[in-house]
Amino acid sequence: MDAFSEKLTSYFLRKDWIEVDQVPWCKYMVKHRALDVISLLWLIPVGCLVSPWYVSIAFVLSYRFLRSRTGGYHAKTPHGCLFASTVTQLAGGFFISHVPKTPLLLCTLVVSSILVVVLSPANNAEIHLTVEEIRALLPRIKLRVLFLWLMTFVFVFFMSEIAVSIISGVATTALLLFLSKIGIGVN
Repeated sequence: MDAFSEKLTSYFLRKDWIEVDQVPWCKYMVKHRALDVISLLWLIPVGCLVSPWYVSIAFVLSYRFLRSRTGGYHAKTPHGCLFASTVTQLAGGFFISHVPKTPLLLCTLVVSSILVVVLSPANNAEIHLTVEEIRALLPRIKLRVLFLWLMTFVFVFFMSEIAVSIISGVATTALLLFLSKIGIGVN
């Protein structure tokens, strides 16, 4: 992945699409986006091993939609990230397919949402968020949580498994933020 991001960044530099001072940022973004695409193409079919396809898609999309702004646990290597994501997808799909639809799920959504708002955004050595950037992210994070609440309440009436998938996505984000805050993963 490093070689790919290096070559693509060099190409962008030769074409004058980026400046020399943007090279480290570009390498990081290329690697990050490539891993996003690869993991998405991997995680949806893996999730289908333990849950229906629509549950797998709803879980991974809700989780990634929120996580893209919040951050959280980051593995030290791309392989570690793919492994952790695979375990998360399998555990999430299994949980969604086997959890009873009870009021406890609403409590899970409430507690997880509070944790996401309080613990977000996670910062790590590769991101280097400034105080201003963190302040700018907070309203976006709250809007994303609110949007996921809305989607949960829309789906609860006609596809409850999708609603549970969204709740699980929020809960997973909260858990990974907590892991990051206690120092597990890349710091």
